[in-house]
Amino acid sequence: MPSFDFDFQGLFERVSSFLQVAALALGALFAAFWVAMIVWAYRDIRARSRDIFAQILAVLLVALIPVIGLLLYLLMRPKDTLAEAYDRALEEEALLQSLEDRANCPKCHTRVEKDFILCPVCYTGLKKPCVECGRLLALEWDVCPYCGHASQPAPAQPTQPVAAPAPVPVTVGVTPSPPPTA
Repeated sequence: MPSFDFDFQGLFERVSSFLQVAALALGALFAAFWVAMIVWAYRDIRARSRDIFAQILAVLLVALIPVIGLLLYLLMRPKDTLAEAYDRALEEEALLQSLEDRANCPKCHTRVEKDFILCPVCYTGLKKPCVECGRLLALEWDVCPYCGHASQPAPAQPTQPVAAPAPVPVTVGVTPSPPPTA
């Protein structure tokens, strides 16, 4: 019968050194993952809150309880980032501004009320009253939408040249006589 001369001690040392290297690699991977979770949580909470206490608490939660702390942070973190909240506030302001029923003067761009006839700053005509019902109309409208009256633009008066007065002859040394009285 052939004899096996197997070195169990050498095999055990090789397996042991391989397991040590594998454990070291897994430990380094876990440490890198842990640091990455802390950095991500720090950046995420900074983007979501200005409160320093909340920022410290979130980082400590993730640092002290690695995976469960991250899950708890994900459940408790603010829904929106500060940039998203700012964008939403800008959109709401723009929507409210567009809903607001105020106009601007076409000449000087001053805000004017909707029932102003003239701009109070530059005196530009903004609206005209209807001659029939008195409601305000836009300057470009030819018909009143309220009463149906056709407002015609004022007819242009023909300009006739005015004749110059005839020269009065003046004689030197003669005093003019007073006009006759009746």
